Amino acid sequence: MIAWLSGEVIAVQEDHLVLNVQGVGYRVFASDRDLANWPKDTAVAIHIHTVVREDAILLYGFASPQGREMYRALTSVPGVGPKSAMALLSTLAPAQIAAAVALDRAADLTKAKGIGKRLAETIVVKLKDRLPVDLDTVQRVAGAVPVASGQAVIADVLSALANLGYRANLADAAVAEARKHAPDAGFDDLLKRCLSSLRRPG
Repeated sequence: MIAWLSGEVIAVQEDHLVLNVQGVGYRVFASDRDLANWPKDTAVAIHIHTVVREDAILLYGFASPQGREMYRALTSVPGVGPKSAMALLSTLAPAQIAAAVALDRAADLTKAKGIGKRLAETIVVKLKDRLPVDLDTVQRVAGAVPVASGQAVIADVLSALANLGYRANLADAAVAEARKHAPDAGFDDLLKRCLSSLRRPG
C-alpha cells in the first residue's frame, strides 16, 4: 500500500491533483483545504490513504497524518463515503470535526456540502469517544469563537509548512513575523505571507 508520496504538483483539478514522482504521475484526491496549499509546480509531501478496488487503485492525500486518520474515521461511519468525508475535511480542520463530535454539535458538521442533519448526527454518535480532541479547539467551539482563528490557524499553517519541507525553526519564525503584520490573518493569508517570507533570499 502507498502511505506517502513526495514530488512536484503538475496539475490541480477540482477534487484532485496530479503529482509527479520520479516521472510517474499519480492522481491524488484531496480536500479543498489541502488543494489550496498545493499549487502547481510546488514540491510537496503528501500522506496517502490507498483504496484498492477491482477496477481501480484510488489515492486520497492529506497534508497531515491527522487529516488521514480523520478521513479513515469518517469513512468508517455508515453512510459516509469518500466524497462526504472530503466535503467535511474541505470545510473543517480535523481538530474542528473532533471538537464538534465531542460537544454533540452535529449542526457544525452540516456546514459541509452534502452532509444533512441525520448523517451529521450519525457521525457524532458513531465517533463519540473515538477521536482525539484538542482542548483549545473545544473551548473555541463551545464559546462560539470562530474555529478557524488563533491557534487553530497557526497549527494548520505550521503543518502545511512542515509538509512543504520547511524546518520547524524556520516555520515558527515565519509565522511569528507574519502575525506581527497581520495578527488576525486567516489560514490562506497567513500561509501566503509565510511562504513569501521564506522564499525571499537571505
